[in-house]
Amino acid sequence: MNLILRYPRLEDKKKYLLYLDEWENKDQIIPYSSRLLGRTYETFVEELIPREKGLINPEKLVPEIIHILVDEENNIYGALSLRLKLNEHLLAFDGHIGYGIAPSKRGNGYGKLILKLALDLARSKGFKKVLVTCNEENKRSKGVILSQGGILENKVYKTDGYILRYWIDL
Repeated sequence: MNLILRYPRLEDKKKYLLYLDEWENKDQIIPYSSRLLGRTYETFVEELIPREKGLINPEKLVPEIIHILVDEENNIYGALSLRLKLNEHLLAFDGHIGYGIAPSKRGNGYGKLILKLALDLARSKGFKKVLVTCNEENKRSKGVILSQGGILENKVYKTDGYILRYWIDL
C-alpha cells in the first residue's frame, strides 16, 4: 500500500466528512485547521491555496499547507498542517507541524509516516528545522516525534497540561 500526502479535493468530500465523523470528540480533531469550523467542505477546499499564501484572515492565521494522507483509493488516513510561519502562540504550544491520524487507523505506523512526509515537505519549502509539539501524556505522539529525530527543548504549561516542545533538524 502506497500512502501519499496531498491537498483535499472536492471529490474527497464524502470520505473527508467520514474522516471528521470518526473523531468522537469534535473538539479534539487534529490538526485544528482540518476542521470545517462552520464552513462548507467546498469553502474549506477553496480556501486551501489562499490560506497557504497567507490571504485568509492574515491578522489571526499564519500561512499553512493543509494536506491529507491517502491511499491509492483516496481513503483518508490522516490530516496534516504545515505552518509556514509561527506566531507567538504557535511558537509556544503548537509548532510548525500538526497532524492527526483517524482513530480507526491508529497503532499502524501512520503517525510516523505522516510526520516523515511532513518533514520532507518542510525541507522542500526551505526549512532547516521545525518545531513539533505534543501533550506530555501522549506517549504515542512523543514516540513518533522521537523516531523522526526530535530533540526536546523544554516543556511548557498550557491550560490543560504540559506541552513538550521538540525541534527536528532537517
